[in-house]
Amino acid sequence: MRARALLLPLAMTRALQPSPAAHRFLLARHGETNFNAEGRIQGTLDASMLTNRGHQQAKGLGAYVAENEAERIAHVWVSPMRRARQTLEAVEAACAAAGIALPAATARDDLREIELHHWEGRLKTDLMNDGWAEWKKDPAAYVMPNGARPLPDLWERAVGNWVAIRDGSATAAGATLVVSHGALGRCMVAAALGGSMDTFKSPRYAFDNCECVEVAWEPGAPAASHWRRLHTEKTPWESAAAQKRAAPGYVGSDFAA
Repeated sequence: MRARALLLPLAMTRALQPSPAAHRFLLARHGETNFNAEGRIQGTLDASMLTNRGHQQAKGLGAYVAENEAERIAHVWVSPMRRARQTLEAVEAACAAAGIALPAATARDDLREIELHHWEGRLKTDLMNDGWAEWKKDPAAYVMPNGARPLPDLWERAVGNWVAIRDGSATAAGATLVVSHGALGRCMVAAALGGSMDTFKSPRYAFDNCECVEVAWEPGAPAASHWRRLHTEKTPWESAAAQKRAAPGYVGSDFAA
């Protein structure tokens, strides 16, 4: 009985954090853009750029990565969109200044932001009578006038991104850095942990500008085991199992195929 009691804390500790063998993925959102500041929809429209505040945010992210993460980063992926590339450039510059060269980044088109079609480039305040309220109420079910379904399309890309990025990271040790977007980041974290599209609305997965989260994926596992926020605020590890209790829409996604 005494031996069993001594083993319980060790088992609990293992459940609260990933194993040393888990592959770590660092997912970061771009810095603030002029569209963000104006309340204007960006989506896949590549017309926005970082504001002065956004550049400062990107420098802050870069300083964090250079000091805490750069030496373990073995792979870098980036959205092809300018705001993400500008952010990565600031991270690369901070690491170079610290004497660490990040691996050359791979741009992947499916890391682009959610496609919001005729809303892109318009102010959110101008969309209240154009389906915006319906979209916010139930994004998973919303269908645009042209028949497009923005969230299901994004979710499919998020799942496909994990397949490609994990395949691309399987041959070497070290962490993987992914610089992309807010809505896509929400979907990638939720999908990795076994969520469904319904989790998209959960504030648990919200990405502020230049926020960075870490996802841990055990070797051979069908889904990620843990996640935490790293920057701009560090939080404790949280297990994927906890998502079933805390977030709606948990169904247990499987990425083994």
